[in-house]
Amino acid sequence: MARSLRPLDVYPITVRELEVLRVRDVTPGMRRVTLGGEQLRAHTAENGFPVAAFRSDTFDDEGKLILRHPEADVPVAPTQADGVLNWPREDPHLLFRTYTVRRWDPQAGEHGEVDLDFVRHGVGPATSWAYRVQPGERVHWAGPKSSAPHPVGVDWTLVAGDETALPAIGRWLEEWPEGARGQVFIEVAERDHVQDLPVPEGVELTWFSRDGDEAGTTSTLFDAITGADWWEGRAFAWVAGETLTLVPIRRWLRGEKGLPKEQVEVTGYWRRQEVVVDEATGEQDLEATEDHAETFHELSEIMPGLALRVAATVGLADAFDGDARTPAELAARTGADGTGIGKLVRYLEAIGITEVDDQGRHRLTGPGRELEDDRVQEQLDLEGLRGIQEIAVLLSLLPAVRGAGPAPLAAEMLSRLEADPALVRTRLEQEADVATYVAGAFARSPALEGLRRAVVAGKGASTIAHALTTAHPELETRILAAPGEVRVHRDLVGDAPRITVVEGALGGAAEALGEADADVVVLVENLGRSSDEEAVRALRGAAEALAPQGSVLALAEVLEPELAHDHDYEEDLVGFALHGGGIRTHEEHLALFEAAGLSVPERSTVGWGFTVYRSTAR
Repeated sequence: MARSLRPLDVYPITVRELEVLRVRDVTPGMRRVTLGGEQLRAHTAENGFPVAAFRSDTFDDEGKLILRHPEADVPVAPTQADGVLNWPREDPHLLFRTYTVRRWDPQAGEHGEVDLDFVRHGVGPATSWAYRVQPGERVHWAGPKSSAPHPVGVDWTLVAGDETALPAIGRWLEEWPEGARGQVFIEVAERDHVQDLPVPEGVELTWFSRDGDEAGTTSTLFDAITGADWWEGRAFAWVAGETLTLVPIRRWLRGEKGLPKEQVEVTGYWRRQEVVVDEATGEQDLEATEDHAETFHELSEIMPGLALRVAATVGLADAFDGDARTPAELAARTGADGTGIGKLVRYLEAIGITEVDDQGRHRLTGPGRELEDDRVQEQLDLEGLRGIQEIAVLLSLLPAVRGAGPAPLAAEMLSRLEADPALVRTRLEQEADVATYVAGAFARSPALEGLRRAVVAGKGASTIAHALTTAHPELETRILAAPGEVRVHRDLVGDAPRITVVEGALGGAAEALGEADADVVVLVENLGRSSDEEAVRALRGAAEALAPQGSVLALAEVLEPELAHDHDYEEDLVGFALHGGGIRTHEEHLALFEAAGLSVPERSTVGWGFTVYRSTAR
């Protein structure tokens, strides 16, 4: 079933304050900071929420190091909530950086030890902290929140990264599964930055030195990967490093080598950019340094955002291909209208996405090179799933707010999403991927113990069904799917045992299933993309499919005003515009169950703060 070759294990997100135990240099280019303290164990936060014991199971587990902003007296840290964290997003002094757990030893010392490795380059806040911190100082750490193992079902693994990926690769080699084959390529700044790492049997490890060249400016990894022997069999590629240097690697793996999406994991660990240094401290001036990702985000609004989406849709970044081009060349390479492309790149220049040289040729700027990222292209493509949804939102929001219902053109576009087999497949595959973040934790819910027949409907139903049958060997699971979704769900399920796909809707679940015999009916975020009337009908239909003493489990995202931020409210508004639903509060969910004639639901939390409602027919 699984599309991912690295099954994800998700656990509650935690924050804790740790003590610096030791500091040492692994090489002249890498410093190791060892953290410990009693808060590595399970405990209760000051606000009363439980904090689970520290957990890090695999090589690329990551978390957030919370740092003190130069203009603040103390660090601004998130507080613990129920399975999630309450981040003070509006505080300008919130400062954190993401790091990989190099080592986690629960038996070391009094409470366990965590190693974090820091690359010595630049003057960023985390690097500066690592090279001045002393044992005895304290620091906040958030996460990890999930783990994914060595890829399964492959003949060999390609691993490559620069020095920022070295902590993950080093731990991976130390924990490498016996008998697994792999090619590993590591790029470092200088020859004396090479580390003494184990090389398991079946693994070939090759080091490359830039010999002083600046990080993120060479094609070292690309040349190494493309120049190496490509082994026979099914491969999995894991590559990490500077974001823009990875773009040609991802394209080569997907295009030249033909690896499908599930066999490629290419992750940008950092991005090369201009850094402004505070002359008084010698450290990065956080206010003056431009953040390309943030600049890009701020531009993704209305006209700038629309222009960026058109640029992504016509393939403008691929047309540039990393070089300077005239509008005529860009028109020829994209197949677009010459006048239109000329006006588009002129506007993109005005908003800082392109720049013009003295020969009238355009090239992408730092923020503009975000368009080279395949994932950004996919998100902005106006002819793709998300793009069509965004256009429908633009057309639907005003009528929805006025209470007039969806605009006819928006309704037509949404119907296309359900009628186009390619778009249906894309949506279901994306939902299946996202569902991995909650499926495992949900399947371990006590409410599912001892059950023999389950029905699943909603987002990521195939992933949830697979997790249920894996966790409960006696459980037979049926997926309830719309006519256009049945074939895709069957493909996603594959030959997984005890899972069948049935055509039908929740409103007539009992009729579709043939009898009311389910011990549990699981609704996966169905309520959020339904109007109140549709949600009540779905709950009633689910209850009608139950055997005596059966229960309805609704996995839902709940709006918590005290924890919500702008993206939560944005998602709520989008759901309202498209479906008449959105993210409901706890009280609004209770009203739906009451209107459907079901018992007052029990509420629990799984994974990263997802809510599960459990109810029975009255």
